[in-house]
Amino acid sequence: MIDIKKFKVTTKLRNGIKDIEGDAINQKLNQDNWSVSDVKVGQVFYLEVSDTQNINELCKQVLVNTLLYNYEIEDVNT
Repeated sequence: MIDIKKFKVTTKLRNGIKDIEGDAINQKLNQDNWSVSDVKVGQVFYLEVSDTQNINELCKQVLVNTLLYNYEIEDVNT
């Protein structure tokens, strides 16, 4: 039987990279009278994999543009 593991990969822009999408959302929320500041936009991937040794390589080579984004891998198995 193959052992399947679940992971959550969260990305966010690196420090110093302008978050244009976050700025636009922040502006719109404030126009609509929501008192919000410093909105950041990222991505979340939920993966089920059998080869957990290569999850970091999968992120670096396929899922995440590491020039622009930092990422965090979380084991979500219960």
